[in-house]
Formats: sequence, structure tokens, C-alpha cells
Amino acid sequence: MKLRRLIAEVLCGAVAAMFCLTGCGADTGMMDAANANSVAGGDSSLPVITWKMGSTWGSGNIHYTCDERFTELVSQLTGGRFTITNYPEGSLCAANQLFDYVQNGTIQCGGDWGGYWSGKDTAFELLSTTMDNFSGLDYYTWINQGGGLECYQELYGQYNMTYFPIMINHAESGIRSTKPITSIADMQKMKIRLGGVLAGRVAQKLGINITTVAASELYESLQRGVIDGGEFSTPCSDDSLKLQEVAPYWCSPAWYQSAGVNGVMINKDAWDALPEEYQLAIQTAAETCAGEQLARYLWMDFEATEKMLKEDGCIVTEMNSEDWATIRKTCQEIYEAEAAANENFDMVYSSMKAYREKADTYRDMLKDYSWGFNYDDYDAKSQE
Repeated sequence: MKLRRLIAEVLCGAVAAMFCLTGCGADTGMMDAANANSVAGGDSSLPVITWKMGSTWGSGNIHYTCDERFTELVSQLTGGRFTITNYPEGSLCAANQLFDYVQNGTIQCGGDWGGYWSGKDTAFELLSTTMDNFSGLDYYTWINQGGGLECYQELYGQYNMTYFPIMINHAESGIRSTKPITSIADMQKMKIRLGGVLAGRVAQKLGINITTVAASELYESLQRGVIDGGEFSTPCSDDSLKLQEVAPYWCSPAWYQSAGVNGVMINKDAWDALPEEYQLAIQTAAETCAGEQLARYLWMDFEATEKMLKEDGCIVTEMNSEDWATIRKTCQEIYEAEAAANENFDMVYSSMKAYREKADTYRDMLKDYSWGFNYDDYDAKSQE
């Protein structure tokens, strides 16, 4: 198969060529025959295709680099015959317009975080994050082995799209705040920026005042006292915004987002028009990118955490155990209520619960060894 030969060449160190896309508005992405023959030298029956990929992330955002890595892999895997040009948030459309742009075929694809589309269907939130539930490794395993990918295809398919996860990260940092947080009562006295529709419902049920603030305005809002606390993403992502400079307190872990998934949504008509070889290239690039990012983000989080604690003077706080139990119970109640009200949410949530039923037996047997332990903690437990 031509693509498999190309993949082998890439893995042996073949250099990929990148081609620029010009023009705007809806397009097929297909180059004319003369240009295709010029670029490819006329030595392949596969067409030369260029696509546009918008993003919910701005240029320089750490998540945007993942979008760029995905398109780089697609080009490499097709010998440069299929290229996708990245456009940061705002250059083609606003972040909240990206879904419609891809659905309608104005552009062929877009890099997203599904939680942004929760207003269309709350099931999108489960495809992008969970409260007090999945870890990054759970998402990775569920997507690739537990039927998770089918849930993405089903939900996005209802909107004339196909979908592939390209980045999975572990739990978010937690809430960065200007005052310490050790209880629900502390949060009830604060204005907090918290992402996610369902997390907002949990917060409301707990009596916490949630305020909407764009990520680009988070630093200034904390600095000016518009909000008292907020979350963005994992430690390396938070560090890219320098949130620790204006919010030295760090309440961890992040019950509201125990893991996260970013992906690429692809217009279904554009997808169907691709040769099978290029469809395989996209799937392979997405799988490769997701595996790379799972390790890359965690390593960067290690480094960012060390920097924040040793150099930036962050002060870590924890919620008391009684309030943690209340939060966990409330999260489950909100999930169960939404599953009863939304068929799509129930589809995804049921698949996740089926995964947990299969995984948790062995996870429980492994105890500390299912994810790992710190030696100091292990020694302390053995002496209790």
C-alpha cells in the first residue's frame, strides 16, 4: 500500500515537504492538476491536497503546538502530498465559531477541546474532561481499547463531522487563588473562574460563585481582583500564562477536571472525499500525536511544578477530607441527573462506566502500583 511505504520512509528519516495554502472561504482543498504534477513530479497517483485547520487556541498557546504537531505528522506520513495549514484562534474565526466553520465546511478541520461545545450538547464535555473520574491513562485506554473512539465519532457525526483525539493530559493543576483554599466554605467566599458546564452545576449546588473569564484575560482578572481564584489547565499550561505571579496559592488536585482531551474535528464531506490512504494518515498521525503528548505534557508538568514550588514560591493547599467526600458525591449526582436527561450524555457516560467496571477490579488489586507512589508516602503508610 502506498501510504504504508511512505510511513516506512518517514520512520527511516525521510524529510517531509510543507506547502502553503492560499485563499479563503469554503474550498475543496484540492490543487489543480498542473500544480499537483509540478509539486509531486508526476510520480504518484495520489493527489496533492491542502487543507485549512483552525484552532480554539491562540498562537504561542501550548495546546496550539499540539495542533501543529498533528499537521506535521500528516505531511510526513504522506510524503508532503497532503498538507494541512494551521491557523491560530482569531485568524480564521473566533474560538466559539470554529465548530460551525468545520460543520458547514467553511474550513476542513479544527483543533478543539470538546467542552467548548457543551452548550450544543453536554455530552461533549464528557469527551473532553471528567470531574473526579478518569485519569489521562483512563482516557487513553478507553479511547483506544474500550469503545471511546466510537463515542466521539457518534456524537461529532451528528454534526457532520468525524473526530480524532490528538492530545490527552492528566489532571489539571487545581485552583490558583489569591487567598488559601482548604474547604468548600473558603470557596463560597470567593469569585472563581471554573471551566465546564457540569462543573459549574456542581459549584452552584455547593454554593460557590462561578465567574466566566476568558483564558486570555485570566491573569489580569486575578491581578485586578475581578476574581479571587481560577483554573486554566495543567502546571505547564498555567506557567505559560504566569498565573503564579498573581495567584500564589495553589489548591490541588483538580476535582473539576481529572483529565483532559483535545482533538481534531473534521468536516465529514471533506473526510469522505479523501483517498483511503490519506484517511489512514490522519488516523495514524492522531494516534501518534496523542501518545507523544501523553508523555510530553506530563514531563513538562513535572518541570513546571518544580519551578513553581522552588523558584516562584507557590503555596500548596489541600481540601479537607470531609469536603472532598461532599464534592465527589455531588459530582456523581450531577452526572447521574444529566444521564437521565440527555440520551447522548447517557451513551458516553454508560461507556465510561462500563470501562470503569472492567478496569477498576484490577486497579484495586494493584493499589499503589496501578499509577505509582512516592517512596516517602509509602514509607509513612508502612509505619502506620
